Amino acid sequence: MNIKQIKESDIAKLADVFVSVFNSPPWNEEWTYDWAFDRLQMIFWSYRFYGYWVEVDRKPVAAVFARLGSYKGALELEIIENFVAESYQRRGVGSTLLDRLKEIAVKDGIECFVLQTDKNTFARNHYIKYGFKSHEENLLMSYEF
Repeated sequence: MNIKQIKESDIAKLADVFVSVFNSPPWNEEWTYDWAFDRLQMIFWSYRFYGYWVEVDRKPVAAVFARLGSYKGALELEIIENFVAESYQRRGVGSTLLDRLKEIAVKDGIECFVLQTDKNTFARNHYIKYGFKSHEENLLMSYEF
């Protein structure tokens, strides 16, 4: 298992993994490759992007896309996308990827990770097991127009 820093040229192969993960249970979303590619590329272009991917047998199997933020004077890393191919889930790949991201974040003076995930999936349990705290008082809101 190799962990590599994401380069723009990696986005195409990572978009394929993204689609396969999020179009499958428990998310069952309807992503197209183009939508996934655009989303990952926009995150890549964001201010102070942090991103790593996992390669096994020369194939991408996981990735984390994050960007730098600030809250009350402290630097935080907002994890926007984090995904692991189904056949590699629950095998330590996601935790290993977060470990690498944390290692780099600590060196850069970043104090915490923040993220949003579905509270009714195994992903929530994964993050809690890793050490994240759930903030039940927060509410995700959207406004479509």
